[in-house]
Amino acid sequence: MLARYTAVANPSEISDLARAMAVELTVEVPEKVIDRYSHLNEDLVARVEKIEEIGASLHQITLSFSGNLPGADLTRWLNLLLGNCSMLPGVTLQDLEIPEEVVADFSGPRYGIDGVRQLVSVAERPLLATALKPRGAPVSDLQQICRDFVEGGGDLIKDDHNLIDDSNEQFLERVVACVDSIRSSEQGRRVLYLVNLMGPAEELDRRLDLALEAGADGGLVAPWVLGLDRTRKLIKDHPGVYLGHPSMSGVYTRSGGGISAGLVHGTFARLAGIDGSVFVNAGGRFSPTREEGRSVANKLSEPLGGLKRGWAVPAGGMSPERVPEMLADYGSQVMILIGGAILADDRGVRGATESLREAIDQESVSK
Repeated sequence: MLARYTAVANPSEISDLARAMAVELTVEVPEKVIDRYSHLNEDLVARVEKIEEIGASLHQITLSFSGNLPGADLTRWLNLLLGNCSMLPGVTLQDLEIPEEVVADFSGPRYGIDGVRQLVSVAERPLLATALKPRGAPVSDLQQICRDFVEGGGDLIKDDHNLIDDSNEQFLERVVACVDSIRSSEQGRRVLYLVNLMGPAEELDRRLDLALEAGADGGLVAPWVLGLDRTRKLIKDHPGVYLGHPSMSGVYTRSGGGISAGLVHGTFARLAGIDGSVFVNAGGRFSPTREEGRSVANKLSEPLGGLKRGWAVPAGGMSPERVPEMLADYGSQVMILIGGAILADDRGVRGATESLREAIDQESVSK
């Protein structure tokens, strides 16, 4: 496996830094100790394949790792690929080249782009999604939001990541009510409903079982809160469609070091089995670039062993005015997620949804 990093360092220090990273990530002992074991450099210590200066005091370091080092759990991957080096200032894991035999250890998305399209019977156009919120609203209000969004032509409703219930009983009551509103409004269509999976670790599997039994179609998971491999196991053990939420991911993707947005929301999301990845988009409440968003979409759709492609779900304060730009950036394989702007629209949820569907349909026809 090849891992590419960017690192900020003086040119005179970069070779030593690259070797130090190779050792730190794999065996974490002084060179003197490595020399005692003849096989360590050959079998375990990462190899420095290339160092390239790409800017003023900015370098790209390529390390290769033995294929059996990552294993089949994503916890081990993060520890191996960034681990202690996450505490080195200016070091960012930018990209990976993963052999097919390593990817084969993972199931990947159960549905992905094509499978979700089949579920909702939408062959080509972008999908329209919304977030069910706010926390604290009466269940009857949440039901009405579901009803209006479905009748307006929406395709997928996900719980907001802050829509959290204090008990399984409250959770089930809300889910049953929302499922009933959605199903009674579909009129021959299929609209997906994904519940928020945020709660005590001991309750997550039970809570998801309750939701699926009540008629929900899957879940919203926050892999950088729950843990990447916990997310993988949860998805593997339970049928359904799953979107990944970016909560806490900024700890990894913000400037100054960490992991690139493309890997966080693209490659790692697919390895964890996520069907669509929500990420903050340019022009909303946050400040990513359009280039970052496109890099996520590329990682969600590029070949990755035999894994299915995942949906790009740009979000984070999107408004109807940004729909043309999002379609220009992401094409038809995008899920347009607009929450607060729909709720605040003077035309109501149904009117706002109908307008969005019309805009999406018109833009799709014109391309």
